[in-house]
Amino acid sequence: MSSTSERPKKLQRISQACDLCHRRSIRCRPSAENARQQCQNCFDFAVECTYNRPSRRRRNPSVPYSTSPNVLPGAGQQTGVSPSDDSHESKGQEVAVSQTINRGWSNSSGQQDYIGAYETVRQDHSSDVLGVAWRSFAEASMSTIEQYVDIYMEVVYPLFPLFHGPTFREKLAKRDHLTDRGFFAATMAACALAAARARDGAMGDRSDLKQHSERSSEVFFAAAKDTIPKELEKAQCQNYMRASGLLALCSIQYGQINTMHRFMGIYTTLAAMTQFHDEAYWPSTLTNVEREERRRVYWSMYTLQVYVAVVFDGLVMTQEIHSNVKYPSAVDEDITVKNGLAAPDTEENWLQGWNFTTDLYRVLEYSITRMRRLREGRLDRVSVVRLLDPVDLPDSVVMDNVIGLYYQLSARFRNYNVPITGDQNQDMFGFQAANIQATLQLVRMTLFSTNTNHDVYQKCYVAEQVLTTFHSIAPQYLRAISTPLVYHLGGIGRILGSVMEGLLCEQSYQRVRALLVSMADLLQGLESGLQPTAGSSRDLRLQIEKIDRYMEAQRLLISSVAGGQQQQQQQQSSQQLQTDALPGITLPHAHAALPPSSMARLGMGTPLDEFQLPPDLVDGKAWPWPFDFSPADQYSLLQQGPEG
Repeated sequence: MSSTSERPKKLQRISQACDLCHRRSIRCRPSAENARQQCQNCFDFAVECTYNRPSRRRRNPSVPYSTSPNVLPGAGQQTGVSPSDDSHESKGQEVAVSQTINRGWSNSSGQQDYIGAYETVRQDHSSDVLGVAWRSFAEASMSTIEQYVDIYMEVVYPLFPLFHGPTFREKLAKRDHLTDRGFFAATMAACALAAARARDGAMGDRSDLKQHSERSSEVFFAAAKDTIPKELEKAQCQNYMRASGLLALCSIQYGQINTMHRFMGIYTTLAAMTQFHDEAYWPSTLTNVEREERRRVYWSMYTLQVYVAVVFDGLVMTQEIHSNVKYPSAVDEDITVKNGLAAPDTEENWLQGWNFTTDLYRVLEYSITRMRRLREGRLDRVSVVRLLDPVDLPDSVVMDNVIGLYYQLSARFRNYNVPITGDQNQDMFGFQAANIQATLQLVRMTLFSTNTNHDVYQKCYVAEQVLTTFHSIAPQYLRAISTPLVYHLGGIGRILGSVMEGLLCEQSYQRVRALLVSMADLLQGLESGLQPTAGSSRDLRLQIEKIDRYMEAQRLLISSVAGGQQQQQQQQSSQQLQTDALPGITLPHAHAALPPSSMARLGMGTPLDEFQLPPDLVDGKAWPWPFDFSPADQYSLLQQGPEG
């Protein structure tokens, strides 16, 4: 027997079974009779005890299995590909990742095994089967992914530029999403959002997605969700924060508000763990492009958090006063930045308009604080805000100041009715103009809500301004903004609903009715494919018709009462004449006089008489608002969060 097959002279414990015991799946233990050369089973069967099969334990020790959540287990990269920005971010693992990320796994034919199937199957990494499945799906769907990335860059990127465009496409071309787990999650989330927006009509007639499954958005959503580590300590990198933000936006697109809050919470947790709010804590090894990307992610998520707080009455998890993060630099993305950021060109850049929108959200953050001071139920504590800042500018003055800043913008950022041309360099300005106007109207409605003393005509005036502005924005931009824009209309609905619940006259009723019809028209143009809002305009028109029928019935009733009163007066006059002629005789009459209190309740005797509609027609539950979703999730793919 060769020396390689010999075992130690005294073996207390066999760490590897011999070939015979391994084939028979029986316990391999030292032989008491011949411990030097054979195990007990080989001695009993009188066969040679060999250890010739390859050891499963002999792996490359420098490449531990799933050492970092930023490297997909079992998946490798092409030699020469630089590590992604996430390699700088996982504390305690940066060096290991940077040393191993370029060592790709190869199969027997020498080809790169991007999805890790060879390593997973041959080395029995059963815990990564789900990862292999998603990477296999991604590798087989490269053309679809590229198409959805194009859609993302066209209709989502102008409003949420969470990537650096050229770098994003370069990494995708190098298949970095198959080897970098964080980048895979962000890419899948971007595809999920783009697919949902395209399905809901954001592209209009400019894209044909019939060859793709109608549920492809949910498939990409599930891929991104499953890739985010269950233990968030392993997800401390920018790509996971970016993926969480994109999944939150996609949840809004689905109308799944609880799911949206879940992913917003994941982002907030990761941002707090990495002190994302202060550039002083960012890694010093970041390139200029990576630093710019971080700034875009931070301020994009800030605007989304403020938007959620305004529209869904949530918490402002990030406050701008604590933010030590600069705005993204307004420079051309195609400029190669080497030794520092180039100074902004004298020519206009779309990021100037994007940064102004961020300014508007900063105004919104403070407007929320002012609005919530008015809430009841705070008599148990002193208002600290009023002690520190007792003087507030009127909401009209604040809005005038905001409008003054708006008119200091370039004319290109104020021209929001120019249709999409297909030239992205030009359309980026149109997107900024449309988004600025939509945010301005949100600021107007929020500031308006800080004062509870507005009368019917002031409420109608604000609603009229907002609806007129939305109707004047080019419809292609409205469809691209998609479902989040419908939530903007929630503020108008609340204003008009409060008017309908109060005292009205015929004139004010007709004005509010016209605004409701205008809102239904606007919704009809937006809901061509919006799943959570489909049919909202029809339901709103049905509710308007229901109120109209009630109003018509009241008019007929008043008309009949008025006719009865006139007939009664004629009969009373005739009766008086007969009474004068025949004392002691009283003639019967057909109608009794209606009490004054009943007439006051009916109202509508003249166009200026006040009346009040029944609560069951105008209270909050009566309106079929498109932004009033069920709290329970409806998509089976979304039932469990990234921890599930």
